[in-house]
Amino acid sequence: MPSPARSGRAGRSRAPATVAAVLILALAFVTAGLSPAVPAGPARADAGQVCRVALTVTTDSEDGLRDDSTETVTLGGAALLFEDWNGDGRDDTPPQPFHRGGTGDRANATFVWNAHLSPCVPSSSLLDGFTFTHSSTAPDIRADNWDLAGLQITDRDTGFVYFRHDTSEGLIHRFLKNSDQTWNTTAGRPDPDTDGDGLSDRIELLGIPRGDGTRDTWLPEHGADPCRKTIAVEIDWLDDGTTSDRPSPLALDEARHMFDAAPVGAAASCPYGPTPGPGMQLLVDVSNAITVTPAERVRPLRDKGPDGVTNFDRYWAVNFPAHRRDLFFYNIWGYKHDNSTSSGFSPVEGHKTDFIVSLGSWSGASVRQQSGTFVHELGHALGLLHGGDGDLNYKPNYLSVMNYRYQVTGVPDYSAWSVAVGGMLSSDQDAVLDGRTVESVSSIDYSRRKLDDLVQNRLVESKGVGGDTDLLVAWRDRNLVLRAGPADRGLDWNWSAWGYADPDPSREVSLNLMAWTQVCVSPVDPAGASGGLDTTRAPGDVRFGDQILTGPDNECSTPAASTDTQVKPVGFRYEPLAALAGFDDWKGIRFPVGPGAGGAAPGSPEPDVTKEEAARETRDLLDAMVAAATPAPAASPRWGYAYMDQATAPLDVPAGLNPAYQWTTGRLDPATAAHRATVTHTGTGSYEVRLPDVASATGIAHVTPYRTVYRGRTCRVTGYEASGPDEVIRVQCFDHTGAPVDWWFEAFFAAPAADAAPYATVRYNPPGGTATLAPVLNSGTHNSAGRANRVYHEGTGRYRVVLEGAAYTSDKGYTQVTPYGAGTAARCHPEGTKVVDAGLEVTVGCYAVAQDATPRPVDAPWLLSYVEGAGLHHDASVPAAYVTTTGDPAAPSVDVRHSYSGDGETPSVTRLSTGWYRVTYTGGIGKAGDTVQVSTLTPGRYCHLGNINSTNPPQLTIDVYCHSGTGMLADGNFGAAYLRAP
Repeated sequence: MPSPARSGRAGRSRAPATVAAVLILALAFVTAGLSPAVPAGPARADAGQVCRVALTVTTDSEDGLRDDSTETVTLGGAALLFEDWNGDGRDDTPPQPFHRGGTGDRANATFVWNAHLSPCVPSSSLLDGFTFTHSSTAPDIRADNWDLAGLQITDRDTGFVYFRHDTSEGLIHRFLKNSDQTWNTTAGRPDPDTDGDGLSDRIELLGIPRGDGTRDTWLPEHGADPCRKTIAVEIDWLDDGTTSDRPSPLALDEARHMFDAAPVGAAASCPYGPTPGPGMQLLVDVSNAITVTPAERVRPLRDKGPDGVTNFDRYWAVNFPAHRRDLFFYNIWGYKHDNSTSSGFSPVEGHKTDFIVSLGSWSGASVRQQSGTFVHELGHALGLLHGGDGDLNYKPNYLSVMNYRYQVTGVPDYSAWSVAVGGMLSSDQDAVLDGRTVESVSSIDYSRRKLDDLVQNRLVESKGVGGDTDLLVAWRDRNLVLRAGPADRGLDWNWSAWGYADPDPSREVSLNLMAWTQVCVSPVDPAGASGGLDTTRAPGDVRFGDQILTGPDNECSTPAASTDTQVKPVGFRYEPLAALAGFDDWKGIRFPVGPGAGGAAPGSPEPDVTKEEAARETRDLLDAMVAAATPAPAASPRWGYAYMDQATAPLDVPAGLNPAYQWTTGRLDPATAAHRATVTHTGTGSYEVRLPDVASATGIAHVTPYRTVYRGRTCRVTGYEASGPDEVIRVQCFDHTGAPVDWWFEAFFAAPAADAAPYATVRYNPPGGTATLAPVLNSGTHNSAGRANRVYHEGTGRYRVVLEGAAYTSDKGYTQVTPYGAGTAARCHPEGTKVVDAGLEVTVGCYAVAQDATPRPVDAPWLLSYVEGAGLHHDASVPAAYVTTTGDPAAPSVDVRHSYSGDGETPSVTRLSTGWYRVTYTGGIGKAGDTVQVSTLTPGRYCHLGNINSTNPPQLTIDVYCHSGTGMLADGNFGAAYLRAP
């Protein structure tokens, strides 16, 4: 653009003719209703006003602007007051509502005219543009016709450029004396859309025109900002008079907050006021209840009637105003959209901006399930797919509510989860963990950045996914177990180090992260019947839930039963993706509204996650979070035991226990080898046993009464915790009536240690022992498979424990159960095991300690250990054994499957008299100074240690006494876990 040339000639007096012309023009402006000269100086603009502008005007190469031509400019009906109206280079007082002079009919000249409005006009006036009017008083033969070749209008207060047209873009307008005298800056231009959201500035500031000439002003009334991207949604819902599908206001608030916090900048500058902050506006018009009958409410919204019109289209036509279509998104909340419990569908067939949320069939969807589903379906209408820019779902490097993994819970914050876990691990009372737990540490969001692409056969654990925040990443390991870790740190992709990533950047892991999606057979019955999977898996394939997948060879080998679906034929080979791409949702959003909108959203619409799928995803995600939060096992074993032989010791005075019948791993350290266990008698039947040098933040304790040759005795662990370097176990003992009684017992503690053998512990201690904990998370719960342990409360005193992991399905282990906590005295014991798909189920029963002829179940807390092929301490370096009996308790035999000895021996079991049994080993497993924990196996009985005799090697005998509910000796099956020093 040429350099600006000053208009006018400095130092020259005004001619009388010029003054006369000014008077004539002023009279003309008054007649036209425009404001003539205003003596006051220019005002400064307040927010939302236009006051002072600079007009940079450029003529073309042929026709310039003559000095005797008059140019006026108006905005919002008000004339701009030119501060140097005659172009002589000096500001004039008063300014005039026109410019005349100083232009010299020069071609290719640029002039800068400063002007202002008094009073200032609302910035919304900009929508109708600046109007330029040309007037020439010269005779026609000398008339001034001039070409406007370039123009820029700049706000002198804010620097915002209201209009810009460079000379290189072609001629703007040719003004003639007798025609084309007026031109407006909006000529030939669509309404501006400053923020690029598809809604014009005029619509956001003034509303949407209706066909009758009025405007729908809902948008400006609800704060639509033309400088901040706005998404407008109208919501209607089904209501049958009894049940309403109206969304929760809290769910919509969560959605609004998500958009408000979006990492999206506003327009670089705003002509209508201060530039707003980042984020997007989500404006939701919760509009109408669509009155339906109960039968109509449950009818799928995408089902077609006899006329071929879907129920959605029928409601859409009646309830969604025509003037809002293609400007607002339209959303119906209903019961279901097809014959499943799918949460929604978007965009609806034939509609590029309209979608369904169908959570009515979920019966009480939570606020988060509603908000997550709403923004998920809206995301589809905004062009987002389940993998961001593709349909591949569940990518670990895609942290978005568009990913099914996070749709109904939100994306967890790993730090928030760690804080919550810290409270759980430090508390003795167990919290119930469920979907609400995940929701409490999560937030709904679209992905905020493109995470690293993941090359599946070259995963670098130290890099993880390359995130800059510690959101939670979830993926399935080689065993198809869902794992979790923080996005901003390394990830143990194959879960080979209990969640600790290999720090070596040169180490790579080969893993097909999407192997679990390679389905060969599904349980869907082609005939439409309901039921589970009937197909038997062929060797080489893998059963995963109710589906059969390919094995490591990626090839389907299993033919489907007639009642299942062959998803891929036998011999079909999946080709794993070489890499999984990350995606930034907020940068990828498209706005399919307004005059410049494109066609339908990319991808093929498909029904979204069902209620059943959502429940499974939430459960798996919670399990993965629990596994990630569970402290890793110690590198070396940490355990100990002691025989409490000071039952009647003075109260509140620590007393040493017999040093010959105790041992802890602290003795392996020369610095602590001389330390010994002590006990403090704290009340009738109450004791605190201190095991030296085995303190641990995690672990399990057990206790078994000893010397029970009298009426039955019961002891329970009331608590245990680290105290300096030691572990303190609190114990309470009862007689057969449930009254506290001073008694002898064997106490045991072990912290989890790394070992290949299956090992699990559970501390079950919800208030009253009445809750289902699925999963369990506390300092006393451990699973060597890195999986979840679950406890289902199935009735008074009845518990079903699930130890998840393939290693437990051999069902060859030993279970020890000890009553726990305070409250009414109870005795608890294992009552059987059962192999299930997820692992092993253990049944636990608890009964009142009272003189009940018929055992009386009661709810109570308890402690459980499960070991297989190792001692109760899970220490493979120390000889140990366990034995269980089976068959008729009057003539029991050893259950070889559930018995083990470090030297391979199977002991014998002899019934010496009613309720009195002796287990005998002859192979030399025994060693003096040993201990035994005993568990009853017959419901309603309770069995305890009577004696250990290892003083006649190689023979070892263990006497066990069993009692009925009345405390009398009675036959029963039992288990005994033998431990000794190295």
